[in-house]
Amino acid sequence: MRKPIALTCINCKKTFEFTSIENKCPECDGLLWFESNLDSIKQNFSKVKIENKFWDYNFAFPNIENEFIISLGEGGTPCRSSKQFGRKLSFRNLYFKDETQNPTNSFKDRAAALLISHARCWDYEKVVCASNGNQGASIAAYCSLEGIECMNIIPKEIDAGKKAQMIAYNSELKIEGDTVDDAIDYIRKNKNFENYYQCTPELNPLTLEAQKTIAYEIINQIDTPNWIVIPMGSGELLVSLWKGFNELKQTKIIKDIPKLIGVQSESSAPIVKEFFKESTIEMDEKKVFKSMALGILVKRPIYKDLAIKYIKESDGTVIAVPEDLILSSVEELIRSEGIFAEPSSALTLAAVQLLDKKLLFESKDNIVCLITGSGLKAPYILEAISSQTKTTGKGSIIITKLKILSQISLSSIKGITGTDIKEIIENISLAAIYQHLKELETKGLISRKKEGKNVLYFITYSGKKVLDALDVLITLL
Repeated sequence: MRKPIALTCINCKKTFEFTSIENKCPECDGLLWFESNLDSIKQNFSKVKIENKFWDYNFAFPNIENEFIISLGEGGTPCRSSKQFGRKLSFRNLYFKDETQNPTNSFKDRAAALLISHARCWDYEKVVCASNGNQGASIAAYCSLEGIECMNIIPKEIDAGKKAQMIAYNSELKIEGDTVDDAIDYIRKNKNFENYYQCTPELNPLTLEAQKTIAYEIINQIDTPNWIVIPMGSGELLVSLWKGFNELKQTKIIKDIPKLIGVQSESSAPIVKEFFKESTIEMDEKKVFKSMALGILVKRPIYKDLAIKYIKESDGTVIAVPEDLILSSVEELIRSEGIFAEPSSALTLAAVQLLDKKLLFESKDNIVCLITGSGLKAPYILEAISSQTKTTGKGSIIITKLKILSQISLSSIKGITGTDIKEIIENISLAAIYQHLKELETKGLISRKKEGKNVLYFITYSGKKVLDALDVLITLL
């Protein structure tokens, strides 16, 4: 491999040779990131076609030779024009950047592709990752593809579908603490992980490089938007997009960076509070775990200061969305746009509604809502939506089948056993799981394959069509 680009401290601007995975400057404790080769970006960006994939932007990454590149077809996700919701708010140009179309149904497949490729490049056989779920699920899938040992450190409360993916892809799991902050602290302090490649998104600067491709794709797909609405946990995703847009501005590919809107849940909004200089109050732990937006519950966001800086530089803003608007936003996306988003993603739609009432936007503005992950990863959402109709009996059976079908879909790369499904879906017997599996197979929605002593289940094309039409099914419940 060619010599990689050095890491640069964002604060003191000192550079360091990239010989290990570090996220903090040894001199001033500032965050480290990669200074990209702007000449390479300027020369190659225009050559990328609209129907691009993630690795088409390899010229903008620290050097990784082709022989080490791993891919499951990540990237190239659609930036969909709003079908109905834009008209309701009189927006001419409202878009949804739909990252649920990635292989494991979240934007984190971009980071997983780059990090596991780099782990191979450096001859690592084991990786470790602390996350709220999406990164861990993606890392597990890409490790499974390469036969790399994977250890996921997760908090007590994560979306069931994300845990299901980790199990299906043979990741070892360890529960540590109440929030992802505790899991990250555990990795930092545990010397047993010194021989593991670090895949925790906040601790590996390559994550920013991978996720900045979302900004690249948006520019290729719809040109420069006026506003980008982004869910925030640690703030690292927003910083990633700013980095991508800033590189395109520096190379004169775009004139201005879009205005960034960072969105959090009211249950956990440390970045929003700091932005508005509100008094810092310790999070109420019990309240946190009642939130539907588990994917962005972070007490001590590592990228908080940078996120605030770039939001202000872009003339953007932040907003905390009330919990009672989360479910309605999930429903709105399903029924109006045909997108089944996880609660952490649906916050962006709620943010547009709330900010529109404050007259922030003009009708001619181009607005992009980032949809980071699939609602299939949070199957309790199915129950929450259907419960509003007071449907019993057959409705509950449909919900159970949909939950099983969604878990099989999330594990479609390698398959999943009935026992693994039982471990994810509680309050149902193993015998009942196999009865549902038999009925789903009879209807042609799943298939099976024997591997050793195990029977693995896979979703079929017909099964995928059922999930694609989930908005219709939920409406009929």
